[in-house]
Amino acid sequence: MKRKVITFLTVLVGILGIFSTNSTQIQAKSKNNNKPVVIYLTRHGETTANVMHLAQGWSDYTLTDNGVKGAEYLGKGLKGTKFKAAYSGDLSRQEKTARGALDYSGNKKIKVKTDERLRECNYGSYEGRPDVAKNVPEIAAYFGYDSIDDFVKKEGKLFQNKMQDGYYALDQQNKLNTNLPEQYRAESSQVVEKRMTDVLTEIAKKHQRKGGNVLVVSSGMSINLFLSTQNFPSFEGKGLANDSVTKLIYQNGKFKLSGEIGSLEYYNNGMKAK
Repeated sequence: MKRKVITFLTVLVGILGIFSTNSTQIQAKSKNNNKPVVIYLTRHGETTANVMHLAQGWSDYTLTDNGVKGAEYLGKGLKGTKFKAAYSGDLSRQEKTARGALDYSGNKKIKVKTDERLRECNYGSYEGRPDVAKNVPEIAAYFGYDSIDDFVKKEGKLFQNKMQDGYYALDQQNKLNTNLPEQYRAESSQVVEKRMTDVLTEIAKKHQRKGGNVLVVSSGMSINLFLSTQNFPSFEGKGLANDSVTKLIYQNGKFKLSGEIGSLEYYNNGMKAK
């Protein structure tokens, strides 16, 4: 009897081992079946605030005529690229850029899905003020720098992260003496980094079973704050041009950079197209 029990247990362990091995193989196979998702992370086109050198943030400045034309050039430069989906922030400059890029690239049937997490950084009470003439010098002085040049040089590739923390700190202290409600005041850099990372990861994961190209339109500073978290060797924290594209490949839970950060290749090719 004892011998039969031992034999039974041996067989049972063997069966369980087979199930365990199969389960592991299935999980590994499922993970490997995830296809690469190529995200075309794009800054919106030129706006009225851009040409007036004003801080935009969450304020909804519209595209200029050049901005509308820029979306057309971007789209023409992307012609031949088939997108599986498209996303943008809920600000009109972001959504209109995405729509124009899709229409002129042969992707008219793709709907633009908006997500507020793709907005520009929130500058709170400092929105609508001149950037270089007022905001940057005030933040530089707050952190103890003698000049904008000194501020930019010392902070290096994380200059824009520091700028955002300056907006946050000054707005929390209500230095401009505004009545802005708390929920509309400036964000910290960490908040922006997290929301951008969350939404881009969520988008990538949503499409990884089939893979393919996804257009995502956001804003310059929020894109840079996201890129600062990715440890890309070529990241320098430089300002991104309107309609520039940073191509990312998401696979196995990680983003990889494909090409240069803030490329104007598609825009320039679109300008040359007839």
